[in-house]
Amino acid sequence: MKELIIIGAGPAGLSAAIYAARQKLDFVVLTVNIGGQTNWSTEVGNYLGFHLLSGEELAQKFEEHLTDYNIRVKENEPVVQIKKKGRSFVVKTEKNNYEAKAVIIASGKQPKFLQVPGEKKLYGRGVTHCATCDAPLYEGKTAVIVGGGNSAVEAAMILEKYAKKIYVLNIGKKISAEPFLVRKLRKIRNLEVVNNARAAEILGDKSVSGINFEQQGRQKKLKADGIFVEIGLIPNTKFCAGLVKLNKKKEIKVNKEMNTSIPGVFAAGDCNDGIEKQIIVAAGEGCVALLQAVNYLQKLK
Repeated sequence: MKELIIIGAGPAGLSAAIYAARQKLDFVVLTVNIGGQTNWSTEVGNYLGFHLLSGEELAQKFEEHLTDYNIRVKENEPVVQIKKKGRSFVVKTEKNNYEAKAVIIASGKQPKFLQVPGEKKLYGRGVTHCATCDAPLYEGKTAVIVGGGNSAVEAAMILEKYAKKIYVLNIGKKISAEPFLVRKLRKIRNLEVVNNARAAEILGDKSVSGINFEQQGRQKKLKADGIFVEIGLIPNTKFCAGLVKLNKKKEIKVNKEMNTSIPGVFAAGDCNDGIEKQIIVAAGEGCVALLQAVNYLQKLK
């Protein structure tokens, strides 16, 4: 029986882990990998204390911090289920069962992929899901955004400041974003929307050189330096769907203390229904979740 189980080792989970170690809790961290979505960012220039580094480098910094407290993370242990057992919780992974008095879910989100040739090969080499992180890399270059919803328009608004030319490949007949965002999109001068366009293949050898797409039965091609895939994210919350309340996006509902609908279960980072999805926000929420978990555990004694 542990005092606490932390699910996920992205910025939220690792922040919670460091605070848990400082509080001298008996805990375990279960995750698929260390770093989570942070690893996907080509460059991070807005994390306090670090001027510019890659997402992978920042994740390494996180991991190095763990060694200060001898925190061991159980990698390659994806969680498949959480069950309540009396006053405790049983967390089942693909390998083992763990039991604890409290749980922090920091399982993040995973992006939807296009599932087209070249996408996986060139991921991190011109294919990205994060305009906030990677837009500055395309100063004076050509970028293609695949998607037609709010996230695609928001990516275009960020890229407007950097890219020489922006194309939006939209699978629908028209942009499906909220009206106020569509109005902003129309004001971007260096942008062209291509409707009824289905991505078919991402081109390039060592880095992205373009994209093939299908439009009304015809094969077409665009030259590009970067492909921004903005077709949505999927919260990693399937394993807890029967335990805590989720919103329509399958995000875990929380209050400002990171409490879920079940006492003793907290959720931090991109898996919860917070309005901002940023590395620094996730790390802060991990801290809040841990401190509230400590208060919860103290009341059990």
